[in-house]
Amino acid sequence: MAEHIDNDITSATSADATLAIGGFGPLNGSHCPGIEAVTLHIPPSTHADDNHESVALSKRDGLLADVPSPSWLERDCDYLYAVLENTNEIAAFHIEHDSNDTLHLTELSRVPTPGNGPTHAAIAVDDLGAKHLIVACYVDGHVCVHPIDSDGAVHEATQVLTGEGHGPLPAQEGPHAHWILPLPDGRVLSTDLGTDRIYVHHWQAGTLTRVGTVTVTPGTGPRDMHLLPVRTGHIPTHDWRVAVVGEWGRTVTLLGPVNNDEADRTHNATDDSSDGISVLQTVELGGTDRDQSASLAFVPWSAMRNNCADNADNRTGIAYVGLRGTERIVALAWDGERLSRLAPTDQPGWQGHGIDCGGSRPRHILPIDNLLLVANEVSDHLTAFQLSSDGEPRRVTDLATGSPTVSVVF
Repeated sequence: MAEHIDNDITSATSADATLAIGGFGPLNGSHCPGIEAVTLHIPPSTHADDNHESVALSKRDGLLADVPSPSWLERDCDYLYAVLENTNEIAAFHIEHDSNDTLHLTELSRVPTPGNGPTHAAIAVDDLGAKHLIVACYVDGHVCVHPIDSDGAVHEATQVLTGEGHGPLPAQEGPHAHWILPLPDGRVLSTDLGTDRIYVHHWQAGTLTRVGTVTVTPGTGPRDMHLLPVRTGHIPTHDWRVAVVGEWGRTVTLLGPVNNDEADRTHNATDDSSDGISVLQTVELGGTDRDQSASLAFVPWSAMRNNCADNADNRTGIAYVGLRGTERIVALAWDGERLSRLAPTDQPGWQGHGIDCGGSRPRHILPIDNLLLVANEVSDHLTAFQLSSDGEPRRVTDLATGSPTVSVVF
C-alpha cells in the first residue's frame, strides 16, 4: 500500500490566502450570516522569529453563500460541502473564480439529512470508486451516507447507521456522533461522544458496514479525530496514527493498528471487536472541570523552521489543542510514534499550562504554514497565532466575524 500522510495542515501558495468561514447563525441564537470570505495576508518568508506585525486578516464584502448555520465546511478539490446544523441539511457548492480572480460559490444541491443535528462531514471513496459525503449527527447519533455525483452534487442519504448506549455523564445520555475520519487503508471511523465509542466501518460493494468498536475510558467523550504522520524507518509506511480529542475527559487518545504488546495495557489491547485497532496511549491536557476539549491542529517542525525539504521534520512536530472554558490552547509534542507533554500541566507558559486562545470558546484550529487560525465562537472573532521555530504561538492579529466554528482555505 502506498504511503499516506495527512497532517491536516494547509500550505498557502501565495502571500494572500482566501478562506471560507462558517459558523452558527440566528437559528442557533448566534451571529454567523452565512459562508463568508476572509483574506489572510502572509508576507513572503514570514517567520515568527522575525517581524510578524504584517500578518493580517480582512473580510470581503458580501457573502459567498447565504445559508443558515454552516457550522462545518468540507472542501474536495473544486467543491465545497456545508453542514447546515440548525436545518438538518447539507449543501454542495462549486468553487469558481471570475476574470478578476474573485471567488464565488455556485450552489449545486441542498438536501435534508435524516439525522438530527448534523455537526461534521467528510468525503470518503468506497471500494467501487464512488464518492460519498458521510455526515455525523450529534443530537441522535446517526451517521448518514450521502452519494456524490461526478459533478459534485450531493444527494439524499442512502444509508443511516444508528448508535446505541450512553456514558456516565449527564451530557452522555445517549448517542452523539461527532466526527468522521476516512483512514488510509480505506476504513472509516466515527466518534460517538455520548457513548465513549469510536466505530469502525468497512466498504462492502459500495455499502458502509459497521464492523468494530473501539471503547475509550468512560466519560472521555471522543470528539475530533486527526491523522498524524508516522515516522518512516520505525513504523511500516502503510501504518497510521489517529489522535482523538476527548471533550469531557480533557485528553488526547492515540489509536493505531498495532500488536498487543504496543497497546495501552489499560484498554486490553486489540481484539476482534475493534477490527484490529488499539488504544496506544492517552495524554492529559491539564483541563479543569470547566473545560471541554475541542479541535486539534498538527504543525510539523518543517513548517515552523522553514525547512520543508527535511522529510523527517514533516513527520514530527507539535499538536495544538483547544480548551473551552479556561479558553486556552495547549501543546503536545509528536515524535512520529507517540504524543508527550512538553512540560507539566501546572507549569506556567505555552509548553505547560498553555496560552490564552485570544477569545472565548475555541471551536476550531486551522494550521496554515507556521500560523494557527483559531475560530473563537462565543467572542465572535478569528485569532491568528504565528509559531516560532521552537513552536511557541504568538498572537499576531484578530478579525471580528459572527460565531465562527470552522475555516477552510481555497
